[in-house]
Order: sequence, then C-alpha cells, then structure tokens
Amino acid sequence: MISDKQFEDSFTAAGGWFLLTQYETILNWNGTRNELIDELYKKGFDSKRTGTNTRVSGVLRIIESKRDKEALLKIRDSKTINRQHPEAFQKASELLKKYHI
Repeated sequence: MISDKQFEDSFTAAGGWFLLTQYETILNWNGTRNELIDELYKKGFDSKRTGTNTRVSGVLRIIESKRDKEALLKIRDSKTINRQHPEAFQKASELLKKYHI
C-alpha cells in the first residue's frame, strides 16, 4: 500500500486526464512495460518519452496499490478537470461502474 502523499504524488505525476483516458489501456495491457510506454508516447501526451514513462509509472503505482477507484472518484469530482474536459465526469463514472461497482 502507498501512503496518501505517495498517492497524491503518483496522481500528480500521471495527470488526471492522462489517467482517465489511458486507464483501460494500462489496466488491460499484456505486453511489456516498454511497449506500453512506446504505445502511449505515440498518442502525443508528452514531448519526450521520459514524460510518458513518468505518467505510466504513476498510473501503475496507483493501480498496483488498489487505489485506482479513489483516483477515478477524484477525477470525476474534480472541478478543474471537468472544466477543462467536460466529458471527464461521464467517462470517470462509466469506468467506475465498469470496474469498481
């Protein structure tokens, strides 16, 4: 288990929008970690592969510590994320229903 500070640090490193939009890809990935990073890097979230590596590490840490439901709730309830991405509430709600309820 990770501490609350480690959770917050991982969430911040991943970025809420990245976590939300790439959650299923990361959760269901069957290849290597490097292949996952390469695949997600191609999507253009980061200008350098190291940025994607940091994001993936954050998401994996959250998933592996079984705090991904908490992360999705945080995204769903975030005024900032929902202001920037109006579809975030619906997408987070759907993922919560699919994987955690």
